[in-house]
Amino acid sequence: MKARTTLYDLLGLSPQASEADIHAAHIRLFNHYKSGTHGLQPMDAENQIKVIKEAYWILSDQGRRDAYDASLAAPIPPVGDLPPASGSAPLKVEIADVKWTPGRIMLSIIGGLMIIGMSIQIFFSVFAFKQAGRVASGEAAAEAQERVMAAEKRQMYGTLDDKEIAAQEAREAEERAESRRRAEEQRLEYARKEEERKREWALREREQYADRVSSDLERAEQSARQKAEWEKRQKEEAARRADMEEERRIQERVARERMRWQQELQR
Repeated sequence: MKARTTLYDLLGLSPQASEADIHAAHIRLFNHYKSGTHGLQPMDAENQIKVIKEAYWILSDQGRRDAYDASLAAPIPPVGDLPPASGSAPLKVEIADVKWTPGRIMLSIIGGLMIIGMSIQIFFSVFAFKQAGRVASGEAAAEAQERVMAAEKRQMYGTLDDKEIAAQEAREAEERAESRRRAEEQRLEYARKEEERKREWALREREQYADRVSSDLERAEQSARQKAEWEKRQKEEAARRADMEEERRIQERVARERMRWQQELQR
């Protein structure tokens, strides 16, 4: 029966390896399976990378490594071989010559439960590690943002201390408030002038309308006067012609009467 493969075996290390050895082995194997020269299928290479990452995650932390070393010391019956670092050997379970006594059955059950417990622990450890990574990335982003803000403040204020910066920011706030006040006053003044301009324009419109009405009335009155004067002159002219005609008829009658008297006197 083959001995089970440990996380140390996956990294090609001994249980006495140092942290530097673990880190170097992790980098070496990671680059090996990422390089494409391993001869494995892409999915198998990705699975090997995941196994190496999990092994490195457990062994790179002293607390997790101690817990794992303690689990190695526990009497777990062998149930097969883990795949080696190359990923070429399949998982095998050798039970051909095993005699299943009640004690061995009990040990097998206990070993299975321990393996299940370790799997659950590794799962939650990986989950906690990812959560911590996300939190750490958020904290790193916040810290980077604070550094950027501090750099911008240094670039803006130079060597001023916090009190001088606060005073300058207060002055700038007052200046901004004053600028907004002046802008509001200018807006109100413009609105007032615009209102006055509209009133003046409306007044001029009314005055122009009144002037047009007055002009129309004057023209109408003048036209009426001219018409009345023309009619008056026409009447006077007609009367004068009538008088002249009447006078002519009188003179003709007088002339006829004189001629008649003269003729009578001559007889």
